[in-house]
Amino acid sequence: MGTPTVVHGAERDRRPSPSGTPVLAAWAAAGTLGSLGMVLTGSRIGALANPAHPLWWYSVPNGGSPFLSIAFYLSMALLVVAWLGIGLQALAGRLTVRWAWLLLALWGLPLFFGPPLFSRDIYSYIAQGFIAHRGLDPYSVGPSVLGPGPLLSSVASVWRHTSSPYGPLFVSATRVMATLSGRSLVSAILVFRSLELVGVVLIMVSLPRLARHLGTSAGIALWLGGLSPLALFSFVSSGHNDALMVGLLVAGVALAVEGRLLAGLVVCALAATVKLPAAIAIVFLVADHVGCTGRGTGRWRDVVPAVAAAAVVFVGVTLASGYGFAWLGPTALHVPTELRVLPTPSVGLGECFFHLLHLIGVPVTQSATVTVTQAVCGIGAALGCIWLVLTVRRHEVVRSLGLGLMLIVVGSPTVWPWYLMWGLVLLAATTAQRSRVLPAVAALAMVVVGPTGSPRLNGTWYLVVTIVTVGAIAWLVRDRHWRSVVSGHVG
Repeated sequence: MGTPTVVHGAERDRRPSPSGTPVLAAWAAAGTLGSLGMVLTGSRIGALANPAHPLWWYSVPNGGSPFLSIAFYLSMALLVVAWLGIGLQALAGRLTVRWAWLLLALWGLPLFFGPPLFSRDIYSYIAQGFIAHRGLDPYSVGPSVLGPGPLLSSVASVWRHTSSPYGPLFVSATRVMATLSGRSLVSAILVFRSLELVGVVLIMVSLPRLARHLGTSAGIALWLGGLSPLALFSFVSSGHNDALMVGLLVAGVALAVEGRLLAGLVVCALAATVKLPAAIAIVFLVADHVGCTGRGTGRWRDVVPAVAAAAVVFVGVTLASGYGFAWLGPTALHVPTELRVLPTPSVGLGECFFHLLHLIGVPVTQSATVTVTQAVCGIGAALGCIWLVLTVRRHEVVRSLGLGLMLIVVGSPTVWPWYLMWGLVLLAATTAQRSRVLPAVAALAMVVVGPTGSPRLNGTWYLVVTIVTVGAIAWLVRDRHWRSVVSGHVG
């Protein structure tokens, strides 16, 4: 008998598994059917341009809105079930990186060429790109400056008079995309989506490296971080710029933990010039590096040049854009807090507190109650992040950063499902990848918004949000489960 061969996790992720190929192919086909069904029905009930292009560049016969909605959600359910089936194969070590790329193509291409689903934000991006293309300042004026027309009508009404809240790298990129897209709104959507595909590719390339460095499964990491319904709907179909931010963020973190701190911080700085929350990665990575290099002045030898390079990139991109530092001003930073939606824990809690105070006769306004609750939750999230930074050496830095980003999202004044991808993608490469919470979030989070992008949770749904939020807090506090979550003993 020969010597048995031991296959390690990283090698297993690269080695094909013939026994799992038929099952993978079956789930791949099912997911493709689900994706096609979503875009076909979405050509009637998706986040379509309005009013000059009531349909996408293709459409199905109008069989009535209820029928189309049922068909849409059945197709969505088929894709989610197929993704869960692929997850079982990933847990068994049968999902290779090559298979992951194939699944991304099969499931993602229909969504890429289909109408926008679950959000109208891409129209805002296009409008900001055309504002910059015309030589105006997107940080000073909103889409309404473009005047009446299909583009302005397609932008969500709440954002038509709002200046850009995004970083200079993204705004500069939208200016280039506007130049390439021409006058067709359909072609503009496809061109702007291609920009977000850069982020998707960075995620698909960087996650396996990060997972192998941490000793976890690259297949599961890609299943959670790149192939999940939340990732496909948020990044490919909706075309959110979170894809570009997260892609750069994961690439920067992967470089840093592999020992290339300067390159890693520079890439993270680029991510922060897309959306500012990515800057927190620099804080975590620096704290981890300083803590692991001992005491004395020697521990700053690598950190100071790396931080200086990141600062130069951050300032350089800002100045090169030609718009100055207005994107860091109070007006731009306040934009994400202007819309209060019930899926946001702080808003749901604020609504609940208002009704309780109203019942006992306390004369408070709903707006004031929600504002105070948002402030308290924001302070709590900030304190939690500070604790994670201070204790980063006791735990694994990627996991701590992922939890910090999730904490920022959950405690922020406004939460949309795609924000959850900030931390989820990083956690997908850690030991948390085998938790039950992450797949549940990745599979179901987008249900809180409809195919047109309108929030589904209205009316008394604040009670459900409150119960879930309070229940989660109670579980974390009971028997100090939060320590197990941070340390990695509980997924």
